Amino acid sequence: MKYLIVAFMWTGYGAIHSLLISLQFSKWIAKVMGQYYAFYRLAYNLFSIMLLIVLLKYSNTLGTELVIEFLPPWIILQQVLLIGSGVVIVWAFLSYDSLEFMGIRQILEFRGNMNFTHSKTITKKGLLGIVRHPMYLATIVFMWSLNSTWVDILVHFVLTLYIFIGIRLEERKLVKQLGSAYIEYQNDVPSLIPFTKK
Repeated sequence: MKYLIVAFMWTGYGAIHSLLISLQFSKWIAKVMGQYYAFYRLAYNLFSIMLLIVLLKYSNTLGTELVIEFLPPWIILQQVLLIGSGVVIVWAFLSYDSLEFMGIRQILEFRGNMNFTHSKTITKKGLLGIVRHPMYLATIVFMWSLNSTWVDILVHFVLTLYIFIGIRLEERKLVKQLGSAYIEYQNDVPSLIPFTKK
């Protein structure tokens, strides 16, 4: 029963996460909030992080017996994967417009401290020239490199599935926003697996 509850909770998290950032909901909430929509991205991020922490803490109480455990000499590989994926997550975050991603740039514009416009250009330098979603790739590697209980494995499975679904939803949104420039980017750079396109 606990596994069904965990699967339901994490599936619900993914559904809420996607709904709140979808184009349709964003347009609706922009109409409702008016000029205060500038605060929405930050509020969305804070809500997502708090809900994530709650779910992680609850999931960690449901099982203690490790099913996947990296022992010597495999612990060296585990450390390389964990550190490497952590570095990629930070590097990927810095490759984006971090202030816009967090919702701070929008608030600065609202306060009149800067002029904020959505960039129509797509960066193909560094990580973003190797894969379109380096943060998602690193997250998957990080999750599956952890010592895990059965509950952890279920959470990792649900989150991995959500990442694949989330990529499809996010890319539809980006095609609508950026048009042919993003389609060209899709043709040039692989989604998750590096060096799989000419």
